[in-house]
Amino acid sequence: MGKTTISALLARDLASRGALVLAVDCDPNPTLGDQLGVPSSSLPRFDGDGLRPASGTLELAKEPELVDVDRHLRLLGGPPSDTPLSDAVARGIAGVLIADRFEHSVTDLGAGPELARVAVGGVLNPADLCFVLTDGTRVAALTADRVEQACRAREVPFRRVLNKRGDADGVAEELAEIVRSS
Repeated sequence: MGKTTISALLARDLASRGALVLAVDCDPNPTLGDQLGVPSSSLPRFDGDGLRPASGTLELAKEPELVDVDRHLRLLGGPPSDTPLSDAVARGIAGVLIADRFEHSVTDLGAGPELARVAVGGVLNPADLCFVLTDGTRVAALTADRVEQACRAREVPFRRVLNKRGDADGVAEELAEIVRSS
């Protein structure tokens, strides 16, 4: 297992406090499961076949298979596939459609600009707060600007947070404190 992302740490922190949490891996290179102790390659695949058109939007054609990470934490992830971006978007939409079943939903959204353009709208629709993590570089700032623009368009409050290298635990604790106080 590689280093643990802030998304995984935040999901675990919220679940450890007794909140029912949904963690959704919307990254085309899905590793959130690995970081939560469940091999991503072993997860059930959720793709566009799990969705169907309905009145100008999408709805679930089948329930996504969630994996119990622990008593309060459920994961909607998936294995790497031949259609990584499409699968990431499908997982994001499914996460949106079931988010109201949970107290918190933590979405690990890939930082690539292609995903920011394609998926961020759907993923943000039910959000109460969006954390936009950036490492402070110019490229990261441009992607963060796009995500923040989508937040403003959907009237989703957001906070840009500096992702301090080597301090994922500290950043996750900072985010968890913000969530608990809002």
